[in-house]
Formats: sequence, C-alpha cells, structure tokens
Amino acid sequence: MQLRDYQERFVENIARSLKQHGRIVAQLATGGGKTVTFSAIAKRFHDKSGQRVLILVHRMELLTQAARTIKRNTGLEAVPIIAGMKSIPDAPIYVGMVETISRRFDKLPDIGLIIIDEAHIGNFKKVIEHYREKYIIGFTATPLNATKKDPLKNYFNAIVCGIDIPELIDSEYLCKPQTFGPKQEIERAKLKMKAGDFDPVQMAAMYSANKYVQSTVDVYKKHSMGLKTLVFNCSVAHSLLVTEAFQSAGFDCRHLDGESAEREQILKWFADTPHAILCNVFIATTGFDQPDVQTVIINKATASMPMWLQMCGRGSRPTETKKHFTIIDMGANVIDHGTWESQRDWETIFYHPRKAKDGLAPMKKCPECEGYIHARKMVCDLEIYQPANLFEPERYVPCGYEFPVKEIIDPGLDEIIKLAGSIDIDRMISAAAELGHNDYAVIHRIIGRVTDSCRSMNPAFYHAALDQVIKLGADWAKKKGKRYTQWNKDFIKSNFEKQINLKFPQWKKSSSPVTAA
Repeated sequence: MQLRDYQERFVENIARSLKQHGRIVAQLATGGGKTVTFSAIAKRFHDKSGQRVLILVHRMELLTQAARTIKRNTGLEAVPIIAGMKSIPDAPIYVGMVETISRRFDKLPDIGLIIIDEAHIGNFKKVIEHYREKYIIGFTATPLNATKKDPLKNYFNAIVCGIDIPELIDSEYLCKPQTFGPKQEIERAKLKMKAGDFDPVQMAAMYSANKYVQSTVDVYKKHSMGLKTLVFNCSVAHSLLVTEAFQSAGFDCRHLDGESAEREQILKWFADTPHAILCNVFIATTGFDQPDVQTVIINKATASMPMWLQMCGRGSRPTETKKHFTIIDMGANVIDHGTWESQRDWETIFYHPRKAKDGLAPMKKCPECEGYIHARKMVCDLEIYQPANLFEPERYVPCGYEFPVKEIIDPGLDEIIKLAGSIDIDRMISAAAELGHNDYAVIHRIIGRVTDSCRSMNPAFYHAALDQVIKLGADWAKKKGKRYTQWNKDFIKSNFEKQINLKFPQWKKSSSPVTAA
C-alpha cells in the first residue's frame, strides 16, 4: 500500500491527536482515499500495539467491500461480522455494522481501536458507550451530525482535518465541476421542515408537478445531452415519474431504489452504457463509485450540507478522458450550502456546527446559461456543453454573459478598493510590535482606517467595505503565520459593525448588498 503524501501526513496527524485525545474525528473529503487511509491506520495500530481493530460501516454492501479493500491494502485478514455467525474467529481486524456488533459485544475478543465510517450519520452511540475506554476515530467527509441538536463534538474530543476538495481538484485527484440550475426553481421557503430536513412527502408532491418533471428533462437537454447522468429524486413515486419522462423523450433511463429487484443488473447496465441516465432514491449517496458519471442532477432540495456534498461528489471521480463534471441543482441548494467545491473551515464547523454556512462565497445565477458563479464576477466564465453532431465533435463553448455595468457604477466602490490597496499591513505590524501592542491591535487599526473612509460613501457599500476588511484580515493572518479561521472573520465582522454603528448611527445596512467586482 503506497499512500499519497497528504495521506501520510494525515495518518501521522491522526496518530498524534488520537494519543492525546482518545476520541477524534478524522475529516477527509470524498475522493481523498478514506478507505486507504483508515486501512493504513488499522495496520499501523495493530503492528505497534498487537491489539485488534474494529471498523464500523453503515450498509451491508460496504461491509464486504471494506473487508476486501483492507485485506488488499494491508495484507491483514479483515473478518466481516454478519448476522447468523455462531462464532467469531480471531483476527487482527473486524468489519461490521453497528446493530450487528452491538448484539455481539460479549462474543467479540478485546478491541483496542474502533474506526467508524461515515460518522456524521450518528448511528454509533451504542458502540461508543460500550467501548468508552478505547481509542475511537470517526471518519467523515462532513463533520456535521445529522441531528444539529446532538453534534459530533458531544462524542469526540478533537478533530483532525485532511486535504479538502479545492486542493484535491488542484492536484487532479478530483474533477472540477460547473453548477447550473433550471429557469424555474422550487421555492424553498414554501417547504416545511421535518426531522431536520425538508418534509419528504410535501417536497415529493411539489416536485412531481408536471412542469418540474419536464424541467428536469429540459435542463438535461441543455447541459448534458448524451452524457452519463445520475439523478437524485425525492421519492420512489417521483423518481418513477422522472424516469418515465426521460424515456418518453427517447433517452435510455432506468430507476433504482432500495426495493428494486434487479439492483445488480441495473447497476451493471449503468456501468456498461455510455449515455445511461440512472434515477435513484437514497442509493447512490455513499459507497457508490462509478467514475465515468459526467453529470449529477440534484432533483430535490435538502437542508443538509452533508447530503448536498455527498450527492454532488458522485460525479467528481476523474478518468483518463474526464477532467470536469456538471452539477444540475434543481433545488437552489447551492445558495444555502455553497458550491460543492467551496473551501470550508471544517475545524470551526466541528466546534461550532451552527456556523456551517458562514463564510461561504455569495453566489448569483447567470441569466444566459443558468449557471452559478461568484457574486463579484461581472462576466460568466462557465462553459456550455455542446453535444457532437454531423459537423463537429462534442465541445464546450464559453458562456461569456456580461452583467450590466449599473450593478457596480459608483465612485464609492473604487474608493474602497483603492483604500484597501493602500494599507501597508507590514508597517502596521511593525508599529504595533514597537508599541508593545498585541497582534489584534493591527486588525483594529485596519477597521478604523476603512470605516473612517466611509464618511462620503453610500450606506449601500457597507458590505463592500466589510469584504475588503476581511480580505485585509486574511493578509494579516498570512503575514503573522496564523490560521485564518471563521472565528477571525466573525471577530472582524463584529468589530467592524461596532465601529460603523458608533460613527454612522444613521446608516442602515442595504437589503441588497453591493459588492466590489
């Protein structure tokens, strides 16, 4: 087993933190090689301590898959523990599901380390309670528990973060996506909540309306005609309607859910068919690996960031011929959760789960291609897929839509940008050091400089000024060798608001923020 450099560092960091904290979360983005990484950890632990390792998975098909992968990667025997086993053979590594294991605590030999796969699901409580004195690692790409009222920090003492999606894309371990939406979206505000997410019955009824079913086919034709596509639908009934609509339009489409009798045949068909469209319900979220998926259609709304990232990530695996993929968001999820490839501060999210949506880049929708781009961009840089025809091969054509200049015309914006560019942070840091002031004195000086300059500006530029202060804060953190966390951004925002309120109590924050391009 040959680990990548970032995996080696991750394993080392986990080992150090585990020794210190006992129970930790190991965060690694989908595509970062989670199974390979925890295989290496299991082998290292067993080789050094001689103790056994227990690995917990949440689905039956993942059980044998994980056991095979561990055996192949480490050479150590990984024994699956399944219902009906009369005895459990001695082995260095065991793999099982939570319920199966919890009924066999008395039959298992002594365990030294427990590794929980997909820990954010939160189904591990019985095991943690039983093995309270053992080392425990909860692996997840998204360290947000399914239940916000009972976050992972209630069960784990620390978090170790591995490589995240943007770095994996830059290293070409994952594909870069483009995200589009339909012309007519579901109104998320009308969806009711149930058990932490949108009410599945109400949502399925809304999405099953003919106009939304047809919209799914139309947006596929516009952005992914002929590409292998995975569709996540709201319910079985909704998925069958969408499948029928694709089939009626002449496309090779099939449906799959947990009760499908021909599950293996359908998955084989999808793997073997270049232009296949697979509609599914709760099947292809985790543990599903079909690298040649070129488009993922999220045909539902979700209040869960982990669910959003898991679904989008099913198209992110690169192949020799596939370097990017398309996400079609039918539920405006990107507005709430950010793009799949956004940088996220998982350490802050672990300790402060209610701030999971803070710090995400603001997005806007291009009226020409219906793609999502950063709110500051004034020219759409997305590329529109053009399928092959008699005269040309398949290709991608730049959208190039130019947003109206009126959105940014005002001398105040230029003044903000020029002021921010004139602030000498190195000089401020040196001056603070000479005066014996602490590091954050520089931040207060930056805020003071920017807010002083706001006297002649329109209150609508409050957000643009704040944006520049946060950028300067990032520059300060880099020069001081500090991590620029969400806490830093919140600190800056809070103090900026205090200064503005003191100096300009008559200001009211614009309901439609104007930001610098």
